[in-house]
Amino acid sequence: MDINDIVSVIQEHGYLGLYLWLWVGAFVIPIPNEVIVSTIGFFASEDIFVPWKIFMVTYIGILTAVTTSYITGRFAGHVMVYLLNKKNKMRNKIERALSLIERYNMFALALCYFVPGFRILFPFLFGFSKFPFAKFAATLYTAILVWVSLIFSVGYFAGEEFIEAFIKYYDLVIGVTVGGLVLYVCIKIKKTRKLRKLSN
Repeated sequence: MDINDIVSVIQEHGYLGLYLWLWVGAFVIPIPNEVIVSTIGFFASEDIFVPWKIFMVTYIGILTAVTTSYITGRFAGHVMVYLLNKKNKMRNKIERALSLIERYNMFALALCYFVPGFRILFPFLFGFSKFPFAKFAATLYTAILVWVSLIFSVGYFAGEEFIEAFIKYYDLVIGVTVGGLVLYVCIKIKKTRKLRKLSN
C-alpha cells in the first residue's frame, strides 16, 4: 500500500475508512505518519477534502491507535513483552524505551509521538507500566494535537516540493530538536539539584 491509497480509501469508504486505516494501519502498514498526515494536509488544501473534517478524523484515528496500544500494554503487556523479547532487536528497543521512560517519565511521553519508531511502542510500555490513564491521555493527546497540527499545516500551506524535503529530513530535524530538549532538561535538573543542596 502506498500513500496514494489514502485518497482511494476516502473516496471509496468515506472518512470512516480513513479513520479505520489510521487506527489499524498504525500496527500493520509501514508508512510513517508524517508522510500520511502531511499528504492529507496537502490534499485538503486542494479542496479534495473538507479541511476541518479530515483534520479531526486524522487526529481521532491516531488517538484511537495510541489508546489501543496503551490498553494492550495494560492488560496483555506481560505476554506481549515476553514474545517481543525473543527478538534481540526488539528486546534492545524495549530496554532502551523503558530506560527513557524511567528516567524522563512525562517528558518522554510528551515527546514520544514526535520520534518515529516509538509512537506505538511508548504508549504500549506506559500501559505495561500501569501508568495512570488520565495522566497518559492528558499528556499524549495534547502532544499529538500539537504534532498533527504542525504536520497537517506543513502539508496544507507548503508546496509539494517542500513536503518532500520535509519528509526526507524529518528524522534529522526531530533528532536534533529532541536531543537539544533532552540536554536542556538535564542541565535544568542538575542546576535545580545543586540549588537544593546549597539551600540545605
